[in-house]
Amino acid sequence: MKSPRLLASLLFAFGIAASAMPAVAGTASPDPRAIVAEDVSRAGFAATVDALKTQFAADGWTLLAEIDLGARIAKKGTQLPGGLVILELASGGATIPLLKNEATRYVAGLMPCSVSVYGLDDGRVVVSRINAAAMAGMMEPGVAEVLKQSAARLDASIAAALGKAGG
Repeated sequence: MKSPRLLASLLFAFGIAASAMPAVAGTASPDPRAIVAEDVSRAGFAATVDALKTQFAADGWTLLAEIDLGARIAKKGTQLPGGLVILELASGGATIPLLKNEATRYVAGLMPCSVSVYGLDDGRVVVSRINAAAMAGMMEPGVAEVLKQSAARLDASIAAALGKAGG
């Protein structure tokens, strides 16, 4: 079990991060969607996935897995518009020091980076991922800095891909 002091610190940090999230109109509670960052692509589903994979490779990300969750769900009788693909990514440069250090190895639970691409009923294609920059506020300073840098790098790769794909 984690120490009570660490747990108290995490709860305190979460309280600060949660209070900084935008509130839903008419309520004082934080926006539950603030933990996810989303972009809408102007390209179709397949073109968006292809553009992301090409850009990630160009930017030095390693594609560990491509999970076609839409196909798996379809086998269970539910069709998703456009599809749903999850791209699992890694880029060890910034995280290797954190993983080498036993005190910060817990960040392995946040890996790999997942980028989801899914279609909506109205034909739009959405690219989503965890808002790691928002989560950074809950982490110790060294981990927070790596998380912010990785989030900025991932966001830049997604923006470049969507720009090239017409998104």
